Amino acid sequence: MDIQALKKVSELDVFSLLVFKLIYETGFANIAAKELAVSAPKISRCLTSLRAMFDDELFFRRQQGLKPTPLAERLYQPVCQLCDMVSQIERVAEDRLSHYQTPILHIAVSPSIINSVAIALSNLKREVIGKVKLHSWQADTEELIYNGELDFGIGFETQDAHGLEAYPIANVTSLCVVGNINHPFWAGAEHLTLDDIIQHPIVFLRCKGFNNRIDPLELYCQTNGLRLEDIEYVRNLEDWYWHMLTMDSLAITICNEGSFAKQIPQLRVEILPDSEFNKLNNVMAMPSYCLIERAEHYRRYSLEMKQMIIDITKSLLH
Repeated sequence: MDIQALKKVSELDVFSLLVFKLIYETGFANIAAKELAVSAPKISRCLTSLRAMFDDELFFRRQQGLKPTPLAERLYQPVCQLCDMVSQIERVAEDRLSHYQTPILHIAVSPSIINSVAIALSNLKREVIGKVKLHSWQADTEELIYNGELDFGIGFETQDAHGLEAYPIANVTSLCVVGNINHPFWAGAEHLTLDDIIQHPIVFLRCKGFNNRIDPLELYCQTNGLRLEDIEYVRNLEDWYWHMLTMDSLAITICNEGSFAKQIPQLRVEILPDSEFNKLNNVMAMPSYCLIERAEHYRRYSLEMKQMIIDITKSLLH
């Protein structure tokens, strides 16, 4: 091998090899981007760099996709061998690390159920579930899952979860009303109705993928021409609780999270009658909680672990 050829090989990185291999095998740069969980422009920049490095077009654009040049045909087998060697090195390194540390599972959870999920996980033996770190769902959560910084999420299926897979878990089938135990609303709470609830200040926990644009109670009032003069949203659970405790506001939440709120002495929780639940569900369908994750070959957790989290979430919503 001459010096120039050796220099070219030394400048190759593992990612470039994978890009070359996937484009060769699939014929499409966008498929390579999806498989590698990166943006299409990044694949394009990498392909441009490869072409400059080898001083060859490598792939010609045809109607059926990208077709390899004769040089790319000759490079394919050596590139595959290099990729296999890198995979072997990675497996050896991972096996060694697994002897020294227990991996922590990072899960994003909708703030509407994160307390309930945390309590359910705490009741499991550590040798069964391992260490789990929960992260409240934020605006950039899908991106963090996509980039592998979070393992997966329990939230609502959104329109911008590109490149991620969503597995439906369960729908919300009941709701509770929560408020300060001394709130005047409870004086006439024998029959809870939405019309009575909206006579008081309302606070709702904004959750992306569900009520981040409008809350069902707000939409119900708009649809039926009812006045809702005082409604505020908060983004985290602490503000949600403080608002009810100090601002004389009422809130509507899923029943399991309502059970958690019931443990706070100054809060009262009552189940919303089915007739009132249906009124909300008719104007805005109650959300479906989903497990949102990357493509299978990027997952660092077992099917058993995934099913365990799914079962826990289902148990909270039924």
